[in-house]
Amino acid sequence: MLYTKLQHEDISISKLILGTWAIGGTNWGPYDEEQAIEAIQTAIDLGITTIDTAPAYGGGHAEELIGRVVKGKRDKVVIATKCGIDMENGFRYDLTPAFLEKEIEDSLRRLGTDYIDLYQPHWPDPDTPIEYTMEALERFQAQGKIRGVGVSNFSAAGIAEALAFGRIASLQPPYSLLDRGIEKEIQPLCLRHGIAMIPYGSLGAGMLTGKYTEPPKFKKDDARSFFYRFFDNRYWKGVSALLDLLRKTAESHGAKPGHAAIAWLLSREGVAGTIVGARSADQVRDNMGGLDISLSPEEVGELDRVSAAVYDD
Repeated sequence: MLYTKLQHEDISISKLILGTWAIGGTNWGPYDEEQAIEAIQTAIDLGITTIDTAPAYGGGHAEELIGRVVKGKRDKVVIATKCGIDMENGFRYDLTPAFLEKEIEDSLRRLGTDYIDLYQPHWPDPDTPIEYTMEALERFQAQGKIRGVGVSNFSAAGIAEALAFGRIASLQPPYSLLDRGIEKEIQPLCLRHGIAMIPYGSLGAGMLTGKYTEPPKFKKDDARSFFYRFFDNRYWKGVSALLDLLRKTAESHGAKPGHAAIAWLLSREGVAGTIVGARSADQVRDNMGGLDISLSPEEVGELDRVSAAVYDD
């Protein structure tokens, strides 16, 4: 396993990070809790020291499972969790200090720990001045409840505003061959300020594994039906062309399409590590293949070209 030390905090993260949205048990179809627990344990056994989660994943269930698995080995893992979604009031964004005070205690209890390595506002809250949010986060850090402050799903303007009131160690944005929106403004901003990018959606919610040969259909409450635009039938022509190239590129390395997608992402400037979801031990083991290949500049360039055309009319 490869690791990266964050520039602004004494925190080292694994290049592959276990994502746990599906492990929470909601929004991702059939769920097996025993397999979810095995996925977390297998990730740790394979050297994936960093686990990303959030209270919103299964209403805190993902945090609870992580807490169960890491008990007795807390010092072996880096836990990144999030804050700022009021699940009891319609999943409303709330980054007020009062709400964060309650939420961090709930996360610490579920995780069975007295500190969180990276604590990240999950989404911006347009009704709360970021100054107040950052003051609360810096207070938590001074109290030893968190080791570093990150942000998730913030725009370039939102990151710049937050930086005026405190230090930001990391950004968790959506980023993959199917979602390159951060490259124009957010990536350059992070590079200028030494903010480590830790993308999610690396495999395009499974699309970039190449397992779909036609547009898939999901239930309305499945994240793949409401959170990721590339599952829309109207984009299938561009997505299919990208998947064909991804399969061809992976085959030349004796690898799978998902491995090439991970390798592409880890080659991007400013990406310190990437979040890859898994809900079984087998999926965790398979994702490790993304560390075993290195794409040539020509291969990266061709993937850049084809992926840039996915949403062309």
